[in-house]
Amino acid sequence: MTNLKIPENILLFGLTGFGNDVLKALNELNEVNVKAVFTTLYKNPFPYYPEQQINELCKQLNIECFHGINVSSDEGIRLIQSLQPDMIIVSTFKQIIKSDVIKIPKLGIINIHPSLLPKLRGPSPVENAILNGDEVTGVTFHYLTDEIDSGNILLQKKVRIRKTDTNGLLRKKLSDLAAKMVPELMQLFSSGVIPVGTPQDTSLSSQALRPKPEDVFIENCKNVQEISRKIRALNPHPGTSILIDKKRIPINRFRFIDKSIPLGIYRKKTYIDFFIDSKGIRLYTT
Repeated sequence: MTNLKIPENILLFGLTGFGNDVLKALNELNEVNVKAVFTTLYKNPFPYYPEQQINELCKQLNIECFHGINVSSDEGIRLIQSLQPDMIIVSTFKQIIKSDVIKIPKLGIINIHPSLLPKLRGPSPVENAILNGDEVTGVTFHYLTDEIDSGNILLQKKVRIRKTDTNGLLRKKLSDLAAKMVPELMQLFSSGVIPVGTPQDTSLSSQALRPKPEDVFIENCKNVQEISRKIRALNPHPGTSILIDKKRIPINRFRFIDKSIPLGIYRKKTYIDFFIDSKGIRLYTT
């Protein structure tokens, strides 16, 4: 347990996944009071790894949970003001948070972004880190501003990307890391002085755009290394596939092979050998 010098009334804007681990970390701090969680409910299970819906976690922790509310609407602003938050923490949240909301909490809004900002700003940093072949990524805690993922950095920690990491495995590692960083964030504010943070170097910024529907197609890749990165980056969600005999076949695993056979696609019952250059890759169907 961590004791703070000042109590914190906090709202969490978060979705199932990152939001769960951050909420648990906040709830474990003695003098932090999580007033409420704002989220979006989904009918389908969380697609990246086994995780309960965050609204169910709120019930277990006896924390009020609001869903289906546009936080930047008049209704949302009135509700947030009534909760009198000292700080708002954002941990994956598919809404644009406008300036009228940003100025409500006296300690600001802290966004938790799963990349080493200013690298990979935007909605899909986990996928893009793997697609780029990056060896390292991480988690950044920064002030939320009107410009996406551009506010001053408060905390940043790295994690290594293993060659076996898929989208789901890497997301979970980053989520766990974010939770471990929460107590350190609270300590930054425990003196009662609001930290300024470190400005981002915009010359180093890059964008992490959301994958397009055609990005899941393996046959569009230029080499086997690109195929392997794509399978890792887009599995378990949205998944990857290959077109063979006018039929699209889902693919979720691979391994490199080395055979002296002509380039081409060789389909077996449970896998496909794909030779696009001197080395091949074996694709396993789902």
